[in-house]
Parts: sequence; C-alpha cells; structure tokens
Amino acid sequence: MKTMAFGMAGEIFVVVHGDCGPSDEEWDRYVDAWITHFQGRPRTRTLIVTDGGSPNPSQWQRMVTNRRLPDFYRIPSRYCVVTDSTFVRGVMGGMDAPGLSPFSGRYKLFPRGQLVSALRELDASPFEERTAVSLVDELRETLGKR
Repeated sequence: MKTMAFGMAGEIFVVVHGDCGPSDEEWDRYVDAWITHFQGRPRTRTLIVTDGGSPNPSQWQRMVTNRRLPDFYRIPSRYCVVTDSTFVRGVMGGMDAPGLSPFSGRYKLFPRGQLVSALRELDASPFEERTAVSLVDELRETLGKR
C-alpha cells in the first residue's frame, strides 16, 4: 500500500503522507529525490501534509546521517507541516528540538485548514500556491487507505 507521495510545485517540494508511516523503500526514494532536487540550489522549501503518517526513528536517522545531506545544513531551509495529528505534532516537536536534529528551528506546524497559510510561510508565488494546492489533492488520491 502506498503511504506517501511527493512532487514539485515550482521550487517547493510537496510531500503527502497518509495515515500510516512510509515503508523503507518509499522513504529512501523520497530522501533521494529531495536531495537530488535541492542539490546546488540556494535554499530549500518543503511542504509536508500528513494525515498521521511520519518517518520512524530508523528512517529519520538514515536521513540525518546521509552523506549527501551536509550541504543542506548550511543553506536557508524552511519546512511547513500541515496536520491535525497530535502524534505528528509530537514527532515534529522532538525533531525540531535544538541539538537533536540538523533541521532544528526550520519547521513550522499548521493545522489542516491552513494549507494556504503554510504556503505563504514558504514564500510561495501565486503560481506555486495554486499548483501546490492542486498537487496535494492529486497526491492524496494516489495513497492507499487503511
């Protein structure tokens, strides 16, 4: 069952999780695509929309120790997470704790009804905003249901 999907809305990387965490194969494919897309760019902007699915500790560890990732710690990066899941909000709080993650201080959480606010936080252009809203719906349709 497919539990996550991703795509691009202009320069914004859009990720949609269902209510289950991703398989290792899905997670590794996402990390590779994310790193490849942002390689050599001056900044990263990522929108994450989830119904409750999130990476497990092993997947998160593989991401933060990926040898291709250190360049990203030095460039401006922003991540907006749109969810109503208290579990995901707790996970994000832990991942954003100073000293525990190279991504600390770069995440901002939004409730499900504030997708457009999250995109504006990412400085989305009008084109990126329209594209991302449509893309989230398209990606959500590709996910399996529990």
